[in-house]
Amino acid sequence: MELNARNGPKMTEEQITAYLARIGISSPVPLTLEGLGKLQMAHRLTVPFENLDIVAGRPLSLELPHLYDKIVRRRQGGVCAELNTLYNWLLYSLGFQVTSYNARMLSPDTYLFRRHRILAVRLAGGTYTTDVGFATENARVPLLLAEGVVQRDGHCTYRYQQEEFYGWVQCQRRPGHDWERIQAFTLEPQIDRDFDPVLFFFEKSPASNMNQFPRPSLYTPEGMLALRRHVFQVERQGLVVQATPDTEESKELPKKQPIKEVLQDKADEKKAQRTVPAQTKHRQQDMEL
Repeated sequence: MELNARNGPKMTEEQITAYLARIGISSPVPLTLEGLGKLQMAHRLTVPFENLDIVAGRPLSLELPHLYDKIVRRRQGGVCAELNTLYNWLLYSLGFQVTSYNARMLSPDTYLFRRHRILAVRLAGGTYTTDVGFATENARVPLLLAEGVVQRDGHCTYRYQQEEFYGWVQCQRRPGHDWERIQAFTLEPQIDRDFDPVLFFFEKSPASNMNQFPRPSLYTPEGMLALRRHVFQVERQGLVVQATPDTEESKELPKKQPIKEVLQDKADEKKAQRTVPAQTKHRQQDMEL
């Protein structure tokens, strides 16, 4: 049996069309690197990472009909396991050869429980990782899973390296910074049910930062909009360029477009009103998916 078939049947054509419309795609998607990149970018620009159900006390589920209703019909976002589980279903339904792996977050490396679903798609030119479930700046394009190949997405630079314990390690370099190890995974295929403990951890564990405060974030063509520990931030290439309300850190940031204009152009007014204080020094904790 094909591994993804263990998760259930493929989407119907009607479901696929509605999902693609949800992420702003109205034309057929070729089963190529270009098609995969189009899906990944469109998904990141339209479906937010958010933990609002968790902080509201609403239970999460990785059942595919539930995720489809939440993200496609009700137009919510979700945490990484939710977003990449539904994305995996879309890729499988479209005909991509997709496999899921369970990654450890290495930034910071203080809690190494595997808790991030990352997808790998086999294409004619090799195997590429693809991911739509990151709360912070991460690869906007599929990355070739090959050791030492430096790859750029227009914002940051990436490469994979192999380590004895961690397996494949994804490294990121932001402008003006050194290489940073972001996540790691071994090539043990996973199915949807393997990520149920991740949701339980996010919802119930005192070590989880998903159940403490709202953490919505959304990619934009220029960077990201995000709530980081109750501070609304505008980010470029993984770096904060504007924050509100003002903090000691944000006062030192370079002045850019007025925050109200950014909100009007890039986000719903409700997001602007939900500004609640996070410091840029908490960036590493904010990467704990």
